[in-house]
Amino acid sequence: MKEEMQIGISEFVKRQTKESQFTHFNGTWDELVELLNHLQKADDFIDVKDGYRDGVKLISVNPNKFYTYTDFPMFEGMNLDAQWGKTAGREHEAPKLQVQILESKVKCRYVDIILYRKDVLEEDGDPVTGAEWDIVSINGRLKKDPKPIDPMTIVRNWKHLPGGTEMKGRTAEDVLEMLCESIMYKNGFRTKKKPC
Repeated sequence: MKEEMQIGISEFVKRQTKESQFTHFNGTWDELVELLNHLQKADDFIDVKDGYRDGVKLISVNPNKFYTYTDFPMFEGMNLDAQWGKTAGREHEAPKLQVQILESKVKCRYVDIILYRKDVLEEDGDPVTGAEWDIVSINGRLKKDPKPIDPMTIVRNWKHLPGGTEMKGRTAEDVLEMLCESIMYKNGFRTKKKPC
């Protein structure tokens, strides 16, 4: 029997609420940990992938109880709001223009839970729960293929800026390819996704 991961809920993921623009779990944080522990014991994760570096895992789970705006179908006359302000969870960064969807979130078709190992979070002094692995993000979507990492997240990680986690084991060429893929995706270009 393989060793089970001990899982905690990071403070960062707690910004992902029903009221936020982020994907959220329609349950309590304790219920989310219970769900992952149950799936782990039953060896019932849909898929487990390594992330962009050692110590980062993407756990694909059943999308029931998860809601999102990612891949939201845009339509004429949809309700939007624009504000100048700081991003939740990134209060240390300068404010920026933020466009928010005011429609109801839609049920996810695919969900990846992003886990960071304790030692990776501790490299930058990020808060940890004490568990071996902490959930740092819930990435839900409607389309099968996940969107690339956001360009600013790539820059934060590569330049090791506040809120970024060092991209150990990546070359400048790797990072440039990731950045190009991300920017092209964000601007409507669809290319064959290369493994990151």
